Amino acid sequence: MIEAARCPDGMLADQWIAKLERSKSRRDLDRLADIAIVFESFARRGTLEVPRELNELGDGLREIKVGKHRFPFFHLEGSPAGAVRLTHGFLKGTWPTPRGELDKAKWVRRKDLES
Repeated sequence: MIEAARCPDGMLADQWIAKLERSKSRRDLDRLADIAIVFESFARRGTLEVPRELNELGDGLREIKVGKHRFPFFHLEGSPAGAVRLTHGFLKGTWPTPRGELDKAKWVRRKDLES
């Protein structure tokens, strides 16, 4: 099961996906379909057919990669469904993952688990 983590700023992963849904761009809508397919595959298997679509970020965080879109996530300990929670979404344009995005993922995880 894939869920969006909650933080004081809302559910940032949901906000990222909603932005793509509102887009009039064919490219964004195609990317949204790609994201849905990758999420569905990950939710079913707990892994992805193409291993490079998953990345270890350290400190218990990983990310799902779909093109340039990145979705950091963490495993929800004690979840009977084996749930993971997405912290947020972003476009990656540099190597490695920007420090600010890692810090944001850690902050969202901390806030989610506190609630």
